[in-house]
Amino acid sequence: MYIGIDGGGTKTKTMLMSDNGQIIAVYESGPSSIRTVPFEESISNMTKGIDEVLKKSDASITALFAGLGDVTGDEDGELVRNALVEKNPNLATVHITVKNDVYNAHAGALEGEEGIAIIIGTGSVAFGVDHTKKAHRAGGYSYKEGDLGSAYGLGSQALSLLGKVYDNRIKGSPLTDFLFHHFNIKSFPDMVALYDHYHTRRTDVAALAPFITEYATKNDEVALHIIDIATDELMLMVKAVDQSFNFKQKQLGIIGSLGQADTLHRKMFIDKLKAYDANYQIFNAKKDPAYGACLLAKQSL
Repeated sequence: MYIGIDGGGTKTKTMLMSDNGQIIAVYESGPSSIRTVPFEESISNMTKGIDEVLKKSDASITALFAGLGDVTGDEDGELVRNALVEKNPNLATVHITVKNDVYNAHAGALEGEEGIAIIIGTGSVAFGVDHTKKAHRAGGYSYKEGDLGSAYGLGSQALSLLGKVYDNRIKGSPLTDFLFHHFNIKSFPDMVALYDHYHTRRTDVAALAPFITEYATKNDEVALHIIDIATDELMLMVKAVDQSFNFKQKQLGIIGSLGQADTLHRKMFIDKLKAYDANYQIFNAKKDPAYGACLLAKQSL
């Protein structure tokens, strides 16, 4: 039996899987991204998930893989592993691996096969693994770096361009007219207050993305400009990963609500990827990251 944990900034999904791939139990608890919430809260939410799925089977657990947001290396992984064993001493004999959640997102998206997984949601990151288990990552440092190509990236670009439209540095459009009305912008102090308010509000900035994709379907020049830049940035990540490998099979799995939505953003990205390399098979993630974590738990042995 194997346990897979997908821990993010919103929730933690814990899955129990048998050796033949049957999903025995699934449980969702609170967030466990280790720098989004206090460390003890992360461990508590993971422990709760482990305890709940173990109630569904009397079989012994052989291995556990936890893919967590904000894990940056082996030191973080060891801290999490030790804390989990301290909370549940029965895990002392279990083979526990803790890595960043891009690993299990990739394993779920491609069902353990080689290729690239790209997350295009609130944030963005491209991650590749080949048949030798060599890995390479591009992007995904933090929204403070930009999360370019993501929902946050779209919203951030729109806010930046709004100031340029307000003071006539660039020409406006129906999208920017809508945003001025949406934010009730009537003066310079209103613009300053807008930037002060949204500066650290990642989720609120990302929530602007649907406005941009909607106006892009109406051929709004500003919206189209934003999406063109965003998809160029996604391609920079894909190329960085692709050129780090010699994949035998060209596969790319898309993860995230923005990437999977039927929008011009998705179409433009896929068109650019096909123009770069027409051999790529492009599809939405085949399985979810918790399933990917179970696969990695099994492979870790």
